[in-house]
Amino acid sequence: MKFKNFVEFSAYLDDLGLFHMDLSLGRMEGFVHNWGGKSCFPVIHVVGTNGKGSTSSYLTSIACEHGLKVGTFTSPHFVTPRERITFNGAMLSEEKWCELANQVLEIAPQAGLTYFELLTCMALVAFKNNGVDLAVMEAGLGGRFDATNTVDPDLTVFTPIGLDHEKVLGATIDLIAADKADAMRENGIAITAVQVPEASTVLAARAAALGCKLHTIDDLDPVADLRPSLAGEHQRENAQLAVAAWRLFCRKSGVEFNADKVRSGVAKAFIAGRLQIVDSDRTYILDGAHNSHAFDALEAELKHSDVKPDVIIFSCMKDKNLGPVKETLLRLTDGAVIACGIENNERAYPYKELAEVLGERVKAAANIDEALAMLNSGDRTVLICGSLFLLAAFYTRYPEFLRMPPAA
Repeated sequence: MKFKNFVEFSAYLDDLGLFHMDLSLGRMEGFVHNWGGKSCFPVIHVVGTNGKGSTSSYLTSIACEHGLKVGTFTSPHFVTPRERITFNGAMLSEEKWCELANQVLEIAPQAGLTYFELLTCMALVAFKNNGVDLAVMEAGLGGRFDATNTVDPDLTVFTPIGLDHEKVLGATIDLIAADKADAMRENGIAITAVQVPEASTVLAARAAALGCKLHTIDDLDPVADLRPSLAGEHQRENAQLAVAAWRLFCRKSGVEFNADKVRSGVAKAFIAGRLQIVDSDRTYILDGAHNSHAFDALEAELKHSDVKPDVIIFSCMKDKNLGPVKETLLRLTDGAVIACGIENNERAYPYKELAEVLGERVKAAANIDEALAMLNSGDRTVLICGSLFLLAAFYTRYPEFLRMPPAA
């Protein structure tokens, strides 16, 4: 198989199925063996439940400010899969994407890679081809069987671990933490954000078993006067985690740690859909809060900013436990909540059922266009949250908001 253009490649991705999962590493391990590029560039592996994308963005921006060529692999994407593989924050062309896909299929023509595995392999090939000084790789779902877990990292970074994807990773914090803890390597180096006690205990035990040096964020000197462009106290915590991780990476790699460049990198970092405020026909607050930990952070920041949305557009996946989220969601506004469908997404919670579960204040809309059409003229502040796939539908309608707003 050889892709002639990006349209053909996109159709192939669609056929693979975005939500097909096969929790094993045999296909990826076979690819990495045939590829032969393992250990040809340093890797920082970012694993956790909340804050992976933001932490990866901070690390990328900090490394760029220090003059490194940085390849970054993140997920999911909003409008195009090209968002997932970037160099110093820039996407590759559609033509380059086809070349990468063709290279991967030449290396492993019979591998039967899943959607996420194929994109992970493309990232690895791209990073080697472009001679990166550092690859920042965000884990997809877990740790133990995640496709990103087939390249030995120089540093493993654990963002806060909480309840999410319970049907896949386990129903309790300690089970989820155990899955993610398997991203650590024997005699490796890792750092963790502040964790709930159950997760902290599991990470410490796994590190001890592997002889992996597990640092906590308090072990390393913070950098004062960080001013993240991303809103929220949790973003300041994500930024400090990235700074601590960068300090460890500098120690290992010999890169000189420069506090001023760290501050500049943190200030320039941007990732869409994380408490992002968009002023258009009205004010939209876009946030990918999708579990209780993320909703707690969202609620705290809205209270701190003295903002109460006039209406909320919400969606989530049907495997979500709505119990911990429902009360918070309804507290965030005195107005209506619109349960929104996500088209062409088989994992999405059916919007009519979602509205019934959430209660009588909740209206139902089949898709984002219908939800936006239901807004009243008096709805000046609209919170869109609950799923990055819902935000993707918004960005498809307003792609200009995927980019960093110009500096004042």
